[in-house]
Amino acid sequence: MIKGYETKDMKAPEETKMAPPEQMEDGAIFEKDGMFFFKWKGGECGYHSRSDAEAGLAKLSGNGEG
Repeated sequence: MIKGYETKDMKAPEETKMAPPEQMEDGAIFEKDGMFFFKWKGGECGYHSRSDAEAGLAKLSGNGEG
């Protein structure tokens, strides 16, 4: 061991994630930090564009093709 060297316990930083408003229902698309998200069954799905979020929501909800 190197003389004077000590290890330090490190912790991951706490996330500073903004939660969508509580009244937001499943399927409501919102923008956060330049990305587009929607809540779905207790989780969040994120996309780079609003059109991609709309397509993803349609697919998950069973209203889309594919």
